[in-house]
Amino acid sequence: MTESWFTSLLVFMKATVEIDDELYRRVKAAAALRGRKVKDLVAEGLRTVLRSSHTGLRTRRIQLPIVKSKKPGTLRLSNEMVAEAEARLDTGHES
Repeated sequence: MTESWFTSLLVFMKATVEIDDELYRRVKAAAALRGRKVKDLVAEGLRTVLRSSHTGLRTRRIQLPIVKSKKPGTLRLSNEMVAEAEARLDTGHES
C-alpha cells in the first residue's frame, strides 16, 4: 500500500499600500494597544471587510405587482416589460 503525504505551503504576498499619515498613526496606536503588529491589524481589517461584503450587498425588495393590472392574473409580461419596470425601480421612478 502506498501512502501519499500532501503538505500545504503558506505563501505570503508583500504589498505596498498608501495610507495617509493620520490614519497610519491611528492604526499604529491601535495595534500597539492590542499588542499586535500593524500588518496583522490591517490583515484583520481586510478580512472583516471581505467577510461583510458578502452579507452587506445591497438587496432591494420588489413590491408586487410590478405592473398594475385592471384584471389581476390576466396580465402577460414580456422580459422587456419586466426589465423596463426594474429600470424604473432602480432610478426611483416607480410610476
